[in-house]
Amino acid sequence: MKILTEKFVDALIIKKARNGLSAKELSNISGVNRVTISLIINKKTSTAQEKTFDKLNDWLLSEDK
Repeated sequence: MKILTEKFVDALIIKKARNGLSAKELSNISGVNRVTISLIINKKTSTAQEKTFDKLNDWLLSEDK
């Protein structure tokens, strides 16, 4: 399990908002379950599996198209 820092979650929320994405759309793009994304964004969980963290981190680091 990976600890999700506040900085990571905030970056996720900001990029999601800038791209005008819903949790469902982010789920489709990143490959992470919609419920998991919702829990992370609403700060109801502070940990995630390595695969989940890696997928979200890859999305954060990707260039916007």
